[in-house]
Amino acid sequence: MEINTSKMIMLNGTNYQLWRNKMKDLLFVKALHLPVFTTQKPDSKSDEEWEFEHQQVCGFIRQFVEENVYNHIDQETYARTLWEKLESLYASRSGNNKLFLLKKMMALKYKEGMSIADHVSEFQSVMNQLLGMGVKFDDEILGLWLLATLPDSWETFQVSLINSAPQGIITLDLAKSGVLNEEVRRRSQGSTSQSEVLVIENRGRNRDKDGKGRDKSRSKSRSRYKNLECHHYGKKGHIKKYCFKWKKENKGGGDKHDRNDDEKSERVATVTREDLLVICDENLVNLACDETSCVIDTGASLHVTSRKEFFTSYTPGDFEVLKMGNDGLVSVIGMGDVSLVSNNGTKLTLKDVRHAPDIRLNLISAGKLDDEGFCNTFSKGQWKLTKGSLVVARGKKSSNLYLMQALTSREMVNVTLNDSSTELWHKRLSHMSEKGLSCLAKKNQLSGLKNATLKNCAYCLAGKQRRVSFRSHPPHRKSELLELVHSDVCGPIKVRSHGGALYFVTFIDDCSRKLWVYTLKSKNQVFEVFKQFQTSVERETGKKLKCIRTDNGGEYTGSFHEYCLRQGIRHQRTPPKTPQLNGLAERMNQTLIERVRCLLSDAKLPRSFWAEALNTVTHVINLSPSVPLKGDVPDRVWFGKDVSYDHLRVFSCKVFVHVLKDERSKLDAKARQCIFIGYGLDGEFGYRLYDPVQKKLVRSRDVVFIEDQTIDDIDKTEKVDSQGSGDLIDVNPIPLDSSPDPIQDDVHGDISGDHQTIGDFDTPMDDVVNNQQQAPIAPPAVPLRRSSRDRRSSVRYSPDEYVLLTDGGEPECYEEAMESECKDQWVEAMKDELQSLHENHTFELVKLPKGKRALNNRWVYRLKQEEKSSSPRYKARLVVKGYTQKKGVDFEEIFSPVVKMSSIRTILSLAACYDLEVEQMDVKTAFLHGDLEEELYMEQPEGFVAQGKENYVCRLKKSLYGLKQAPRQWYKKFESVMGEQGYKKTTSDHCVFVKRFSGDDFIILLLYVDDMLIVGQNASRIEKLKQELSKSFAMKDLGPAKQILGIRLTRDRKAKKLWLSQERYIEKVLQRFSMDKAKAVNTPFAMHFRLSVKHSPSTEKEKEEMQKIPYSSAVGSLMYAMVCTRPDLAYAIGTVSRFLSNPGRKHWNAVKWIMRYLRGTSNMKLCFGNEKPVLVGYTDSDMAGDIDSRRSTSGYLITYAGGAVAWQSRLQKCVALSTTESEFIAATEACKEMLWMKKFVHELGFTQEKYVLYCDSQSAIHLGKNSTFHARSKHIDVRYHWIRDVLEAKLLELEKIHTNDNGADMLTKALPRGKFEACCLTSGMEAFPT
Repeated sequence: MEINTSKMIMLNGTNYQLWRNKMKDLLFVKALHLPVFTTQKPDSKSDEEWEFEHQQVCGFIRQFVEENVYNHIDQETYARTLWEKLESLYASRSGNNKLFLLKKMMALKYKEGMSIADHVSEFQSVMNQLLGMGVKFDDEILGLWLLATLPDSWETFQVSLINSAPQGIITLDLAKSGVLNEEVRRRSQGSTSQSEVLVIENRGRNRDKDGKGRDKSRSKSRSRYKNLECHHYGKKGHIKKYCFKWKKENKGGGDKHDRNDDEKSERVATVTREDLLVICDENLVNLACDETSCVIDTGASLHVTSRKEFFTSYTPGDFEVLKMGNDGLVSVIGMGDVSLVSNNGTKLTLKDVRHAPDIRLNLISAGKLDDEGFCNTFSKGQWKLTKGSLVVARGKKSSNLYLMQALTSREMVNVTLNDSSTELWHKRLSHMSEKGLSCLAKKNQLSGLKNATLKNCAYCLAGKQRRVSFRSHPPHRKSELLELVHSDVCGPIKVRSHGGALYFVTFIDDCSRKLWVYTLKSKNQVFEVFKQFQTSVERETGKKLKCIRTDNGGEYTGSFHEYCLRQGIRHQRTPPKTPQLNGLAERMNQTLIERVRCLLSDAKLPRSFWAEALNTVTHVINLSPSVPLKGDVPDRVWFGKDVSYDHLRVFSCKVFVHVLKDERSKLDAKARQCIFIGYGLDGEFGYRLYDPVQKKLVRSRDVVFIEDQTIDDIDKTEKVDSQGSGDLIDVNPIPLDSSPDPIQDDVHGDISGDHQTIGDFDTPMDDVVNNQQQAPIAPPAVPLRRSSRDRRSSVRYSPDEYVLLTDGGEPECYEEAMESECKDQWVEAMKDELQSLHENHTFELVKLPKGKRALNNRWVYRLKQEEKSSSPRYKARLVVKGYTQKKGVDFEEIFSPVVKMSSIRTILSLAACYDLEVEQMDVKTAFLHGDLEEELYMEQPEGFVAQGKENYVCRLKKSLYGLKQAPRQWYKKFESVMGEQGYKKTTSDHCVFVKRFSGDDFIILLLYVDDMLIVGQNASRIEKLKQELSKSFAMKDLGPAKQILGIRLTRDRKAKKLWLSQERYIEKVLQRFSMDKAKAVNTPFAMHFRLSVKHSPSTEKEKEEMQKIPYSSAVGSLMYAMVCTRPDLAYAIGTVSRFLSNPGRKHWNAVKWIMRYLRGTSNMKLCFGNEKPVLVGYTDSDMAGDIDSRRSTSGYLITYAGGAVAWQSRLQKCVALSTTESEFIAATEACKEMLWMKKFVHELGFTQEKYVLYCDSQSAIHLGKNSTFHARSKHIDVRYHWIRDVLEAKLLELEKIHTNDNGADMLTKALPRGKFEACCLTSGMEAFPT
């Protein structure tokens, strides 16, 4: 039968007991219990089957645990060990755990309103946990304990159940069944255990009582409690609640008085909840009251209301408490005057009204009215308030309460914010906290503000809300200035500031807590900013900076650290991933970001203004009280003098800026509208303002602030028209020549008059001002031809996520090169290219014959970083647009071989073992040496058209880059030259040329397009070969090989070792996809990934979202690393590459996981020379590893001289029906590669005694060596039985190896960390320090 596991709970660490019982049942149902609950292996199972079942059960259990639990058991491979580990973690029988559960059980009480079934279940859960730890209780004690957890409203049930128990013994089962049945009975009768309303009985007559005032149900109550004994009086027949003696003792002498009062008036009952007033008048229930109703109370000594908006004048403060009629206490938080309009239209002003938010009625004190000269008259259910002959107000009696309907006076202004209000100062001070406002108010620093009581600010909640802190430490600080400075870098911020900044760096003096902030375009500016900061503060204070504390980021290492050592500055760096040790700077970054977020949200400005908001927040923080300073202000401690707050204004408020005489005509307005975006920076006076109409940043002191208006209130129709305004308007405000400073985001230029135009913002302001005319721009000196086609951004790849890996700032076309700052260098590079073409006689100028067409061309520009030079080399190449060629007309065959990567690795391993010379050469314009067999014409190069021959074209004599046949013609040319020198190409790889001399002397040459590796023992013979090649081709001698095809070569010739690495390439890939700062993982493919086609997007919306993700580009970039030097990535890359046509979000997560693995292992290198040069092969398979097709995965690994030279991980072409079949197919594929490697090594002149291929399946080995298993193997394709002939001919040997020693295991499945590292070690992978 099928078992539904959807209701199985996840183990999160707090529900172990319930999870354990459910999981135990599930294991027994699925017949997976043996590995967990037995210690001996069943006789019917082999060791491999028993181990596999352990792995299967471990994987099954780990599916039902949360991630925080999974991390503790992810390395366990035996089910019983895993189970015992969970038991020790969450059910340890320690004294602390027992004491904790016992306290929990003792504190367990039934909460009113919750289900009794849930309460019983919680009680049983705690009891089961105690029982599992060996703590046992008597069954009767547990039953009584359960009853003791019930509230007083269950007292009748408790007594009834105890009296009805057999022999007076209450068992736990009896208690649980009785409690559950009682809840069902109560629900069926419409009552619950929760007491909703407190009811006071009316002693008067009504329909439910007889003429004597007795309750008709009295006899029924007596019969119900016939066998129960009263706890107070000691007699049977009633309970304490209805005991007349108990009632008499509690009421005493006041009982008679109460009865007399009750005869005169009806009783009033009030609800126990806080949102209603329930008034009982015989059988009538009224819900009171209208919020504008006022109760005339003769017992109240003060006027009281809960509505702050009623007040016309208001003074906040602590006015102690009010005592209510039920002895309750209500806090009074304010006092003032309330102006009301009575129902007859007369205005009534109440003095000294108390504001008590917790009171539910508006109370008017009749006594206070009397004291003020009013006359209260209560008669015949009416209330009248008079003053002399004037009737001020009237009211009616309703349910024993006199109510007056009144409205607040609209003629008087009620409590509103003024210039001194808390909210206004809160905004002026960049959303400062209430504590800081209170501190400044107590010092009388804020004019008009005496007591700061701040309401919840929506912008503060949006920008500052955080989790509750776990632990706090008392603040402490240094005693002297500059004794310690904290620093940290924050960023990148996704939106660039108007100066192009993406980061900011903070410096905080520990003594004064003064803050400095500098914005940065990149992190490499930190060092220069620090030197600027050091010079400034040391000259300002006359003291030397002694110590700086930072994190371990790269911006604080290298030259920064060396500079600190030279200057005698102690540099404290925190360990990796411990930001707590630099907590002051980290918390300050968080504070800055939160308050910037608040300002931008309140100001409704785009995020590109974050740098301006940051400078404003920094200025205000230095004026704000600090806890470590005991309420003092950083600027006062730093400068030693008092600070002023009079200049502070609301960020982004509307401002009128005075326009100087020389910038306006007589009829122009003398002011223009701007918004306030900050204060003058260091050394600047005035305010920083932004003009949204002209999109200018200006600085001025002649301003008028309108702090209750924002950018939305600015009239944007005053944009000047440069063509229609004649001579009356100066349309050219003073521009600045300098560009935005990379550090401070402001532009320093000439100051004209009292205010300064700081410069244009380089970021469009479309989201602030729409449909605005742009200022006139001077036309360029030389007009450039531009395409009229509409330009649209990429739809598939977002510009924020996708950039070219080779993008190094090179021009994309000839026009861009001419507009570049490096125009002269690119022109020289193009001249060198043309000079090389002329010397090689590549083409000649002729007129285009009839019937022929000329191919187009273009310039390609690249910056080359030389190994021994710090400056780049500018290189330009003329390329034919070969995609316009037609087969049969312009070309025939185009195939050209290149050397295999396995050949390169094999020969380099030989070089490591035999200490051979490895030289590298590069062919200049390699494709230009090929002789063309077809008649081809090309247009003249752009920018270099011959004068007087503009109508001529180039007839190609030799091959040129971009032609489809260029690679093939170049290889044929090179092959003929090598043949003339006596070199023979190997049949295994046509791009490997070998020449043997006397004895063991030989030279091997490898060709990859235009890159060459020359390997040999005799350096003089290698030098001679270089000279011969230079006679035939234009060659560049690169000396000893350092890098080939992006692979870094490192050698230790004394130890005879060689390493291959792609660290730089991997780091560049990680930066390209923004994964260079991701958290590293230990394996390239996690065991929880089970990728399938089902995870591909099915809806159009999902497909559109995935089209924005560069999935194919990322997989392709990673694949190059896997092919060259990283066999550890083979299985992971092979898996994710199956979904290139339609990837989903889970597939992308798997790709990012691979990048996270590379983030921590980018320095892994492939090492050769650890062992003798012997070919060793490993093969393995994973049965039905593909979820969709159920095909198995084959993998092989071949090592030579201790390092991997060939590897593969791929799906098999057919579905295997058994593990033996899948292993047999994998061994056949590995055998083919092994024989090719054997042949290649033989052609190089090296042999060995035997060639061994290791397999961990004994069945597959027997199937390969014998043909007796016909019944089980007859369906296997005949092509795979070819391995039998190979083994019979003894071309190689197939031997058994233990699974733990099989290096090919990582090529077929995801492995745990320990096994994966062992496989990497077998393949020669080493972590090499950078």
